Amino acid sequence: MRVKLEMYGPFQRFNKDGQLRAELDLEDNLTVRALLMNLGVDIDEPWNAALNGKLADPADKLSDGSLLIVFPPIEGG
Repeated sequence: MRVKLEMYGPFQRFNKDGQLRAELDLEDNLTVRALLMNLGVDIDEPWNAALNGKLADPADKLSDGSLLIVFPPIEGG
């Protein structure tokens, strides 16, 4: 399956060639957690993700054509 991946802030370094956006060919039924682990992200560190425009759970499965956006926790007042 083919998935679009955007990684922001400190997570960008884990994306293909350190790019902000990349398209990846992945095995079917891969979860958000599994993809992040495969990319080298320490999933015990704080992170957020949106899958197809909705807040993603680590156990959510990716599908062909999915857009996954990974970003650091947002802080502010």
